[in-house]
Amino acid sequence: MTSRIAVFRAAAIAVAAIQLALAARSGAEEFWLISFLAWGGARLVARAGGDETPAFAVRIAGGVLLASSLFELAIAQQYQMGHRLAPLAGGLGLLLLAGGFLWVRANGRALVLLCLPMLHPPPVAVRELLDTSRATAFVSALFLRLSGVAVERRGTLLVLPDSSLSVGGACSGINQIFQLLALAVLAAIILEVTPRRAAWLAGSAVAVGLAVNALRIAFLAVLANRGETRLFDLWHQGPPALLVSAAATAVWGGLSLLVSRSGGGAPTGSATSATAP
Repeated sequence: MTSRIAVFRAAAIAVAAIQLALAARSGAEEFWLISFLAWGGARLVARAGGDETPAFAVRIAGGVLLASSLFELAIAQQYQMGHRLAPLAGGLGLLLLAGGFLWVRANGRALVLLCLPMLHPPPVAVRELLDTSRATAFVSALFLRLSGVAVERRGTLLVLPDSSLSVGGACSGINQIFQLLALAVLAAIILEVTPRRAAWLAGSAVAVGLAVNALRIAFLAVLANRGETRLFDLWHQGPPALLVSAAATAVWGGLSLLVSRSGGGAPTGSATSATAP
C-alpha cells in the first residue's frame, strides 16, 4: 500500500509537470497559472482510498483518460477550450489507475480543484451570460463622484465634461471576479472551511473583483478626460494593467486574513483546520 501511494504521488507530479510544460507552449498565461494552482492544491488534499487492486477494465479507462489529457495538450500549439479538461482528465485517470473507483470517491476534493481551469478564465458564453458591465459602470461612476469628478452614467457609458468612456464586456471585470473565485474555491477546499465561511470567501471575491476593476475604469475615465492618451493606452492594455490583477488578489487576500484574525465570520477554517488563507 505504501509503495502504491509513493508511485501515485510520483506519477501525479510527473503528469502535472508534463501538462504544465505542454500548456506553456500555448502562451495562455492565465490557463498555465490556474492549472499550476489546481495541480498544487490537488496534490495537497489527495489521499489513498483503499488497498484494493482496480479491475483491468478500470485501469484501461484510467490509462485512456490520462493519455487523452496529454494528447490534447500536445497536438495543439495554441490554447483551445479543450485544454480546460486536461487537468481533470489526467487526475481522474491517475486515480483510476492507482486504486479504481475507491480512490476516486476518496478524492472528490482533489477532483474539484482540478476543475478550476474550467472556471477561469471564464468561457465566452459565461462572460456573455454574466455581463457585469452595467454594475461596473455604476460603481465606477460612484467612485468618480466621491472623488469630486463630474460624471453622468447612461447605462454602460460614463459621460465626463470633456470625454466619455464606454464600459465594454472585456472591461466589465468578469475575468477578475472569476480569478478571485477560483482562488476562493482553492482556499475553501484546502482549509476545509465551513459552508458559511466558504460563502464568505466567494462573496468577498466577487465584491473585491468588481470594486477593484471599477476603480480601474474610473482611473481610465479620468485619464481620457484629461487627454492623457499615452497613459490611457498603457493602463488599458499595457503591462501596468497586470498590476490591477495583482492588486485585487492582494486586497482580497489581505481582507480575508484581516477578517480571519478578527474572528468576525472569517474563513479561518472548520474544526479540523484553523489556518487562515
